[in-house]
Amino acid sequence: MPGQNPDEEEIQEILQAEAEGMTHADMGLPPQEELPPPGVQASKPDQGPNEEEIQEILQAEAEGMTHPDVGLPPPGVQTSKAASEGEFLEETVLPPTVENATLAPGSAHTWGPLTFEVGSPFWGGWMTARRAEEALLVRPGYDASLLAGLDHHRLLPRLVYTGPEGVALEALDGQPLQPPLALPAALAVVQTLAQLVYFLELKGLALVDLEPQALRQTNQGPRLALPPRLARLGESPPKVWRQGYTPPEVLAEAPISGKTGVYLLGALLFELLTGTALPVEGPSELLLAGIPLPGVPQALAQMLAPLEERVTPRQALALLKKLWRPNEVEVVLELGEATSVGLNPSRHYNQDAYAYRLERVQSEFGRTLLLRACVSDGMGGMAAGERASQAAVETFIGGSLPHPLDHPQAQSDWGVRLVWAANQAVLEALAGQEGGCTLSGVILWGARYTVAHVGDTRIYLWRQGQLRQLTRDHSLVAALVASQMITREEAMRHPDRNQVLRSLGSLRQPQEGYVETLEATTGQLSATLEVGEALLLVSDGVWGEVREAQMAQILNQAESSQAAAEALVQRALEAGAPDNATALIVRRQV
Repeated sequence: MPGQNPDEEEIQEILQAEAEGMTHADMGLPPQEELPPPGVQASKPDQGPNEEEIQEILQAEAEGMTHPDVGLPPPGVQTSKAASEGEFLEETVLPPTVENATLAPGSAHTWGPLTFEVGSPFWGGWMTARRAEEALLVRPGYDASLLAGLDHHRLLPRLVYTGPEGVALEALDGQPLQPPLALPAALAVVQTLAQLVYFLELKGLALVDLEPQALRQTNQGPRLALPPRLARLGESPPKVWRQGYTPPEVLAEAPISGKTGVYLLGALLFELLTGTALPVEGPSELLLAGIPLPGVPQALAQMLAPLEERVTPRQALALLKKLWRPNEVEVVLELGEATSVGLNPSRHYNQDAYAYRLERVQSEFGRTLLLRACVSDGMGGMAAGERASQAAVETFIGGSLPHPLDHPQAQSDWGVRLVWAANQAVLEALAGQEGGCTLSGVILWGARYTVAHVGDTRIYLWRQGQLRQLTRDHSLVAALVASQMITREEAMRHPDRNQVLRSLGSLRQPQEGYVETLEATTGQLSATLEVGEALLLVSDGVWGEVREAQMAQILNQAESSQAAAEALVQRALEAGAPDNATALIVRRQV
């Protein structure tokens, strides 16, 4: 009878007919939409959302709410027993801007040592609050266990309080991003987030969901106003869905990896450039090809690919680096050089050597200025020291360029390898003869420099009229000064001041930590040579006779780097020059 459910026999007949491609009309039955699913009571045609509910849906979507947030099913989905039991995908990731029932505006609360007054709704269930003059964001019952130890990252919000009552964050003074953005502005945001994704992978975590509204532009650069949704690597996160920002493996509740966060990077870059989120069906070649920025469609295709084909967080950083084409001013260098055998009658050879190689390198990251420069002081009689230092500097500036040098660690590691290659060249040049040399080298990639150093030749940074030593002397007197057995003034006159503890030619196999890098003295793998600054490389024949204050004065007064280098060596000669003296200056003009 009309309005009744079909019996078992009718159900079997329907299933058989559908398998054979028959329609309901072929069987003399009403159209399919008039029959309810098996086990579900028939409903009246007007049982869908009424006008008031439709307006509520539209208002919710305008505020970023999902349909479950307003107690309604997604569009086109009829409410059923199966839906209420979780058959439909959960859409609530971060709740919309609605008041939290446990934190009424204007109410005062105390969580542990924290006392605050609640303000207004913010986003995702968070409320604004204030503690004295400090602006906060608070949310009760929030699980912050995965954030432990991460809030020092510059992109993440600072945790003010976390406890059984909830979490309180610092409130950022920044504006939401307003896409579409130009490529440089979009990359500045996504690159920062990519560094976070890589950082999380190293911590055993992955980014599984991203609320674009949480990204804010602040005076310190892009920041996240709210904590991101995280999961441990290898785990299956809870079902979530956000249009354009749901990686396929999260949708499938499959175990996640660091690549899950990479998908979100691609989704964010797409929206920042186009002003729209990825469509529900995901990216397509036609869609990505519509972005008229060379290299961007290719990068997005690799970041939004299926999990097994998607790039890793580290590879994503490299892709974004390739896209980054800031309007940098061309780096222009000025070099100065001078050397002298000195005035000691017993020194027949100038055992100092220096060399530099300046070139333009074309790579996938564009044309980059590359400079290798070094100073070496030879040791040994019968011209052995001269041969050693010459072999060392020629090897340091020679050799093929590794790929790539876009990362400070790669640049620093290459400097160390060049020194060990120089060590092997010294051993071959001496051919068993007693001797060796020191070496202090600089690698400048664009405006970023790093150092590699063995012995007591020195590298200084000249900045704002002052000298800062970037290397440590590997010598006996330096060790005595470090142990406070003698003073720096006594070291200048010590009879063993030329005795070095590390040199090239003394070891046949590389030894970890033997070659010193910039990290040993500054804590950084590399640093930037700013306009007007200079790197000064000198042998002990210069720094041993000319005090640092005098060297700085010469650099301040000289008309050019060449004039400064010559003046430094001349000052060493005026002081008696008992040793060979060499100075090499690299100054950035532009």
